[in-house]
Amino acid sequence: MNEVVRKWAALVVILATMLAAGVAFGEDYGPCYEAYRSSMLTEQQMSFEEFRTLYSDTFCTRGGDGPVGTIEGQALGESR
Repeated sequence: MNEVVRKWAALVVILATMLAAGVAFGEDYGPCYEAYRSSMLTEQQMSFEEFRTLYSDTFCTRGGDGPVGTIEGQALGESR
């Protein structure tokens, strides 16, 4: 019984360490990346770097509710 508890405790420690490392080293792209993902563009249509270059002044700004901005009164999904 004691051996089974030690194995489960070791598994929990390993999983917690992996989770902590993922949180510590994970990248946060911010609101610009969230706007890119919600635009439903694929990498073939427009890369994230191109998106950030084109829309950095509108969709990549921080607002009260996250990404903000429109292009000529249209949302990004409607402009294509």
